[in-house]
Amino acid sequence: RIVNSRTLIMAMLHFFYVASAFLCYNERLYAISGSWIFMDLSFESSNISIGRTGYSFNTITLETGSVEELETFLQKKIDPSIRAYDHTPVVLDVSHVDYLQNLEYDRLVATCKLHGLYLIGLSGIHSEERALFLHKRDIPIVNSVKFSRMREENFKPKVITKTVEIEIPVHIKEPYPVKVPYKVLVSEPMMLIKRSIRSGESISAVNNSVLIIGNVAPTARIIASHHVFIFGDLHGEVFAGSPRAQTTQGFDEAIVYTSGKFAPTLLAIAGNYQTAEDMEQSFLAKNLENMDREVLVFLHDGVLTYTHAKDSAKLRAVFNQ
Repeated sequence: RIVNSRTLIMAMLHFFYVASAFLCYNERLYAISGSWIFMDLSFESSNISIGRTGYSFNTITLETGSVEELETFLQKKIDPSIRAYDHTPVVLDVSHVDYLQNLEYDRLVATCKLHGLYLIGLSGIHSEERALFLHKRDIPIVNSVKFSRMREENFKPKVITKTVEIEIPVHIKEPYPVKVPYKVLVSEPMMLIKRSIRSGESISAVNNSVLIIGNVAPTARIIASHHVFIFGDLHGEVFAGSPRAQTTQGFDEAIVYTSGKFAPTLLAIAGNYQTAEDMEQSFLAKNLENMDREVLVFLHDGVLTYTHAKDSAKLRAVFNQ
């Protein structure tokens, strides 16, 4: 019985020893000569690390992605400068290639190697679909920062928005007044001067007509935005229908009326003028010059027209405006 008990105890201790050793192995522990030794299998204490780098590689952009296209380019561009590119890594940009299924990556690698280049991967992969296709074929992707961001943006879920216009009727119970700024123009009475105008004197009737009962001496000046009526002799300058500003046109329907001696040194209507020398060349003005009679001057097709005012129908029409 004593032997059997001792055998049973030894068997149980051996079982627990083996089980503990198995469990400790899974927990990265080893049992050696009945003593426990801990071994850390991680690389935390080593100098090995992984991270992004700032390396740059020469990139060849392909349009069709064919081996023939690459071969032609290498012969024209790389072979003449082989000393500058020999044994250097290169990346192929396939962003313009529509169908990646037609790519023969192994042949592309071999073609680059024949010209002293080492093809390390493809760039220009801007969609997740194209990336998955290359991953299935074990083709490395070496995207630039630009294409990496494009791929990340394309990988994000798309948000589709749609604008719908809805008309909602609004009922106004009763009308209400709206204040609108406005300007009312009030005509001013005609400027009336019951005296003669001396030499060198200037009369200005802005936005108005002027009526003078008296003579206008030489070098005197009469300026009106509308009509000028002189019941007396005219020897000075008259400006009827004068423009109110440099950017505006004058009043071309203005008239000049005189009832005495007609001998102006200058006469103008809406910017159209004639001097005394010009009037001597005009047949109508020359016949009326220095004569004591009623004279009516107006514009006709942009030309100053002189006539005898015995037919005062036009003059009466002006007063009735």
